[in-house]
Amino acid sequence: MSKSAKENHPHRFSAEGDFIERLEGPERRAAIPREEIIPRMNLKKDDTLVDLGSGIGYFSIPIAERVGKVVSVDLEPKMLEVLSSRIRNSGVRNVELLKAEITRLPIESGSIDHVLAAFVYHEVDDPKELMAESSRVLRKGGFLTVLDFQKRETSIGPPVSERKTPKQVLSSSPKSLVLQSVREYDVFYILRFMKKSTG
Repeated sequence: MSKSAKENHPHRFSAEGDFIERLEGPERRAAIPREEIIPRMNLKKDDTLVDLGSGIGYFSIPIAERVGKVVSVDLEPKMLEVLSSRIRNSGVRNVELLKAEITRLPIESGSIDHVLAAFVYHEVDDPKELMAESSRVLRKGGFLTVLDFQKRETSIGPPVSERKTPKQVLSSSPKSLVLQSVREYDVFYILRFMKKSTG
């Protein structure tokens, strides 16, 4: 790949080297506290949640304990292989693995209660596709939660030049998604959208 092509291509997390440590290590756990994030998602026991770019299950596995079903979507075989092993070891039985592009989901329209896009927004070539596809699979009244890195130097995360602001996320959202809340943290932010129940 040429230098110019690299510059124009979004940053993608690589499943190489110590990628498990980078995704689940103490530094990441401290910077991105699941125990604070997940309870604020207002999940219900009968929800079906899609975890976009689920990786090795940082969110999928603990969320599975709170909902009816989790569909963990990733395109990287190594990630899904590790996640499969971790699911078996955790004892959860309600996680389905799906190898797919997160902007082209083989999921029925209007069938999902909650979509989680955690730290993947900055990785996609066309963020509008990600937002539109999330809206498509959501039922009316369903929720989309977007987490991503603040566009500034932080203890972890991709190059600042690759990061997107909450305003950029909002501007790429289709009219079918209504912003419900914005939460700002030191390392990341959370935007919560609801799919319109009418129209």
